[in-house]
Amino acid sequence: MGPKFIVQPVSTIFDTRSTIKLVSFTCEAEARPLPSYVWYLTHDQRRFAVDLSDQSKTVTNGRLSIDGPSETKDNGDYQCVARNSFGSILSDFASLSFGCKIIIFLLLQYISFVYLYQVIH
Repeated sequence: MGPKFIVQPVSTIFDTRSTIKLVSFTCEAEARPLPSYVWYLTHDQRRFAVDLSDQSKTVTNGRLSIDGPSETKDNGDYQCVARNSFGSILSDFASLSFGCKIIIFLLLQYISFVYLYQVIH
């Protein structure tokens, strides 16, 4: 049986002020025999396979983990390919962005406040 996704990667924002320095994307497919996974990154309008010789990057059962991601080389759109002897499938894109989540949270609160103020008045 060829691969069929049961979990696709989801976009995330890496919080540059957090003490947590690990980010991961999950890609899981159902298949017989079990699939292998390859991850791709589209960065600066170029698509290339994620370099697993870089020790900060690992793939375990479809999960791509990046330890201490770099804003200059790791930001972009990620996709995984799940494949076995019966075929291969390409996941949706999942973006990795960088920022400070508290600032984004406060900005969203401010926008909500302004919207509610306008509705009430």
